[in-house]
Amino acid sequence: MRAALAPLTVLGFALVATTTLADETVDYAKQIKPIFAGRCYACHGTLKQKSKLRTDSVKSLIKGGDSGPVIELGKSEESLLIDRITEEGKGRMPPPGDGEALSAEQVALIKTWIDQGAVAPADDAPEPDPRDHWAFRAPVRPSVPARDGTRPGNPIDAFLAAGWKANGLTPQPSALKGLLQRRVYLDLTGVPPTAEDQAAFLSDDSPDAYAVMVDRLLAGKPYAERWGRHWMDIWRYSDWWGLGAELRNSQKHIWHWRDWIIESLDADKGYDQMVREMIAADELTPNDPERLRATGFLARNYFKFNRNTWLEEVVEHTGKAFLGLTFNCAKCHDHKFDPISHNEYYQFRAFFEPYQVRTDQLPGELDFEKGDSPAPLTATSIPRPIGSIAEMKPIR
Repeated sequence: MRAALAPLTVLGFALVATTTLADETVDYAKQIKPIFAGRCYACHGTLKQKSKLRTDSVKSLIKGGDSGPVIELGKSEESLLIDRITEEGKGRMPPPGDGEALSAEQVALIKTWIDQGAVAPADDAPEPDPRDHWAFRAPVRPSVPARDGTRPGNPIDAFLAAGWKANGLTPQPSALKGLLQRRVYLDLTGVPPTAEDQAAFLSDDSPDAYAVMVDRLLAGKPYAERWGRHWMDIWRYSDWWGLGAELRNSQKHIWHWRDWIIESLDADKGYDQMVREMIAADELTPNDPERLRATGFLARNYFKFNRNTWLEEVVEHTGKAFLGLTFNCAKCHDHKFDPISHNEYYQFRAFFEPYQVRTDQLPGELDFEKGDSPAPLTATSIPRPIGSIAEMKPIR
């Protein structure tokens, strides 16, 4: 009896929903488009157009695809779209296995919207191609706005002044000397100036006192340590693998990579060179232990018991760190949002396939046993545990 009543219950709900909705105007942007975005765009959106059909704008639905228009304005019962989303079996959309069927309420909502004329906002347009996003375009240097000459500064100040003028804003007067010094210290080193530093700066009346202070802070190691923490957060530095008391996947000498990051910033090494060394120092300079420390970026993702898990982590976090993209979705299918195909995922992973992290130890005294704190890694500290300082060896 319960099994027999179930279809009648669903049918009754759909009829009630349709009757209720018919008295209200359906909002395409708020009620209809989100359904299409969640159930249809993956196969009929900006990245894919199966059967030459797009569902990301009303004009596209009216135009249709290989089978012709999928909606007939004012005639939901004659619309191919309704046939496909209510069909049972292989012809249903979304296809079985690719997504759940639309609920009776969602179907009723789409029917009512079509019967009301499939009204959409005047600015309704297909979703933009993610490959056209500004992040994938080469930067173009803008022209510097003209200055009024009342405030000194570099080109950045000219853009700020143009923004103030456009928004009718008046800038505040320059900060007091002591306050300006405190702001610079906190920004560049993360700590306020000492009383001695503050007294020296306040008593310096030379016109370049501020510039000299900034240059001194930029040249100091505290600057590298303060901003090194920012990059370590992005690159996921950690001494610990992160699961309970798990130590087997923690790299006990990963601190060498931390020191390399700080030293590289302190030496004003270019970002492009830092990226090259983190990904390929073993190929670029296989006999240079100072640069080999950079490959701690790859060893950070190491997982002892499953090489595939390690490679998946390397791909995902390399993409996030250096491209600002998530790759995991493309592991099983073309990415639904970012312009990364399933094939491109494995092409990217192929860069890392030949490598392995070695954790076997070579004869010699371990650095961390020499004292209370780790000793710096130098050419004379070899031999050492290769894997624990993240040296990557190609498989021959």
